[in-house]
Amino acid sequence: MKNTNQEGLKYQKLYNWAHTLITSGVIKNMDKFPSETSLQKKFGYSRQTVRTALQQLEEEGLITRVRGSGTYVSYEGQLIDDNRPQVGLLLSYYSEYLFPEVYDGIESSLSEKGYRIGVAITKNRLNDEAAYLEGMLKNNVSGLIIEGSRSAFPNPNIRLYEEIKKRNIPTIFIHNHYENMAFDSVEMSDTRAAYELTRILIEHGHRKIGGILKYDDMQGIARYKGFIQCMSDYGIKYDDDCIRWYSTREMEDKFSKKGLAHIYRHTRDCTALLIYNDEVAWMYLEFLEERGIHVPEDLSVVSFDDAELQDTTDIKLLSAIHPKNKLGRITGNHLLRMMDDENWQTKNYAYRFPAKLNDGNSVRKL
Repeated sequence: MKNTNQEGLKYQKLYNWAHTLITSGVIKNMDKFPSETSLQKKFGYSRQTVRTALQQLEEEGLITRVRGSGTYVSYEGQLIDDNRPQVGLLLSYYSEYLFPEVYDGIESSLSEKGYRIGVAITKNRLNDEAAYLEGMLKNNVSGLIIEGSRSAFPNPNIRLYEEIKKRNIPTIFIHNHYENMAFDSVEMSDTRAAYELTRILIEHGHRKIGGILKYDDMQGIARYKGFIQCMSDYGIKYDDDCIRWYSTREMEDKFSKKGLAHIYRHTRDCTALLIYNDEVAWMYLEFLEERGIHVPEDLSVVSFDDAELQDTTDIKLLSAIHPKNKLGRITGNHLLRMMDDENWQTKNYAYRFPAKLNDGNSVRKL
């Protein structure tokens, strides 16, 4: 059943995402803004919904549409803030369902204490991480919040992180960390969350359980650990062929129709799947729906982030809850304490959110 406020919710999500990208400086003044067509494809929204969001952004002076050329950012930021001390925020992605709320949480903590934020997005590329870190070091940032790029692997930018420590720049990681870097982090309890999701599948009678997981980020590996530990504890047979892996660079290929068909061929005997996050889960569910395969009647699915990406279906993914705004606020608050502590390198500023699940209905009892 279609919700009466469906278009309003979609418009608000798109507007919030775009507004945060622009005002945070991720997309800078005079940069080209994504076209209506690309936004329709990215979000899966109607042209009218996209146009409504763009119209409000234009009315607020954040974008300018130039006939025959495209849409451009027209936001120069608050020049009055130039004298405030700066904190560098280095993220891997700017997903539409996590970035705005996480950023708002960080910004609300830091702005109250007079800090401005310089944001950069690596798109999970280590070369970009190095370039942005060098720039932030040149700008003499007061502190750093970092989401690691390709965090499943040891980080090669050792020289830069040693320089950060040498200069005693308070640094905290968000969502993940590097195994070869001794910095505290604020993260979800991914391994425990995966264990609990897998336990629910098993207790609902599922034995043939597969997964779609990401191998170049620490979160994907942690979720895999929780999955296999639970399967082992319950004495459930593990089938390596039922686990399909992907990386950031492979996403376009892996989640094309051809790629999704390949995933289905390897997992079609499974009665349940554990999927890396809600974004990937909904892409796969849409693929299945086109083939007459329904969740949870034909396949049970569990996931991560509690993103509420779909409001046009009665299915709500059973998902591990990402604390979003709260995670951002706690990260900002911890960094503030570190910046007031000359001995932050010898203290523990790490935090792990306990694993919590939503009340999704995407699991069927066998």
